[in-house]
Amino acid sequence: MPDKDHVIVGTAGHIDHGKSALVRALTGTDPDTLPEEKARGMTIELGFVFLDDPSYAKQIVFIDVPGHEKFVKTMAAGASNVDAALLVIAADEGIAVQTREHFDILRLLGVKLGAVALTKSDLVDEARLAELAASVRHFVRGSFLADAPILPVSALTGAGLTALKAVLQDLGRRVPPRPDSGIFRMPIDRVFTMHGFGTVVAGTILGGAVRAGDRVAVYPEGFVTRVRGVQVHGSKSEASGVGRRTALNLPDAAKETLRRGQVAAAEGSLAPTSRLDARLDVLPDAARGLKHRERVRLHIGTDEVMARLAVIGAQTVEPGAASPVQLILERPTVALPGDRFVIRLFSPVVTIGGGQVLDASPMKHKRFSGEVLESLEKLGGSTRDAVEQLFAQAGGRPQSVREIALKAGRSDAEVADAVAGLLAEGRLVAVAPEGPPRFLHAGIRDRLADGLVASVRAYFKANPFRETMPFSDLRAEFLAQSDAPTLKHVLDELVGRKAFFRRESGVGLVGRETQKDPVEEELRRRVEGVFQSARFTAPLEDDVRLKLGLNPSVFNPVLNGLVRSGTLVRLAPKVTYHRETIEAARAAVAGLIERHGSVSIAELRDRLDLSRKYAQAILEYFDRTGFTRRVGDRHVPAKPPAG
Repeated sequence: MPDKDHVIVGTAGHIDHGKSALVRALTGTDPDTLPEEKARGMTIELGFVFLDDPSYAKQIVFIDVPGHEKFVKTMAAGASNVDAALLVIAADEGIAVQTREHFDILRLLGVKLGAVALTKSDLVDEARLAELAASVRHFVRGSFLADAPILPVSALTGAGLTALKAVLQDLGRRVPPRPDSGIFRMPIDRVFTMHGFGTVVAGTILGGAVRAGDRVAVYPEGFVTRVRGVQVHGSKSEASGVGRRTALNLPDAAKETLRRGQVAAAEGSLAPTSRLDARLDVLPDAARGLKHRERVRLHIGTDEVMARLAVIGAQTVEPGAASPVQLILERPTVALPGDRFVIRLFSPVVTIGGGQVLDASPMKHKRFSGEVLESLEKLGGSTRDAVEQLFAQAGGRPQSVREIALKAGRSDAEVADAVAGLLAEGRLVAVAPEGPPRFLHAGIRDRLADGLVASVRAYFKANPFRETMPFSDLRAEFLAQSDAPTLKHVLDELVGRKAFFRRESGVGLVGRETQKDPVEEELRRRVEGVFQSARFTAPLEDDVRLKLGLNPSVFNPVLNGLVRSGTLVRLAPKVTYHRETIEAARAAVAGLIERHGSVSIAELRDRLDLSRKYAQAILEYFDRTGFTRRVGDRHVPAKPPAG
């Protein structure tokens, strides 16, 4: 990777104000435009040139943007990702209409640093320069250029170039490191072919890194291609990273499939969208406001998309005002929260406002909804607020730090810090017991729990004679809005606070009394009666079913209910007794022990006139339940007599 970090400076201003000449004089090189644009003899495409200074720790990259009013969309694409701006104003002409629009675009894109160059200073006297400098200072008041240097320069004589170069290097030192999500993303601003290499795309990397041999996806189309080569500053490199002007050789991609406005990014990292939630600021000096449902031109990243503007909390956004909006796009694009954009009117084509993306994959909103307005305010707030809101929007689907980071357009580290804080405050809960940790908003968890309780209550209202709701029914209903780990988490919580109990394959409500089903009660009496009258000669359960002429689906729930209630007792797989029979056996064993001090299977068999199988089953059951214990081939009281 190149040793020097790049400082990307956009040169903006009117077409006749000498931007390209100034850059040429600073660098000794013509801005690198595409051959077909050079042939036209004017800058209507983006030009790029590097300022090399061995004594300077960074490398300044100039993006010379078109100055002609017909190519403002190209200017917006070039200015979309600059670190600083050099606003160029000709000393002999002053502030032009196009200068004002370029300046507005730079402000709307959130540029923080810059300087002003008064070109062609050799054509005017000192008084004119002083007058123009005062006008410019008034023009940029309240903006990122309010305190910026204003330097007279001449590309012809070289006057002021040394001072301007020093100012640019000072700006470079003050440019903060770009935030890095760690996921490769590069908006494409140029597409061309090179003899012997094939298709090449270029742009500024906004996140992550790319290496020769990587597979990247081109969005919004989503097709995947291979990077054969990487160039930085015209030199081959093994890799390039965030903040660097980079060219990628994509030999598998036809030039016809590529265009400015696409984004080269890591596979699966972006999702095409036809809606964007955003905060919109209308310029204070705009001729008019923006109306609900107005058709506008959206410039985002290096892309231009036609869109309808849905104003969520009002009918219009007036000049100087800000409002949450939803942009309904006429074709898909890709973006991330935090991305800046510019809005131009459909007709006349002038810049009127811009702002910042809050949600890159929103649902359609209900207008004037307080809940929607509050959620958008959180998305535009602190990292903590935005992360919490994204967890809330995820509903019952637990999210990992990485999933939220992708949606938020922030780094994993930022999101992890926010998640840790929200966990400590009880705003999030951890769900997944295995694999990468996944989290759920606590309010959503509570809502899911309330929903489970409501589902179980509704089931019992429809099935008043059932003691439990089948877990399979509950699970199927829950998984429509969440997943299995979350179901376990919520169920465990409800069982823990004694709202639910679990029994076999069912879920019941603690404290609820099961209503008696007359039909089922009659079946219970019939089944119980068979075992009760059989006494010690226990019938097989299936024989009882056949005797009563019942289907398994009817008989088994009744039998299992009698076992759960303790009316019937399974001593062994094929030995089931009525509880009265068990108590009679208990009395017989107690009598034999009192007489002999212990009892054997044979003695109990003779006492109750049983087969050995039943006598053994009885004594083993009493051993298991703590009434007796086995010593050799005899059974004694589990606890020795007192005294």
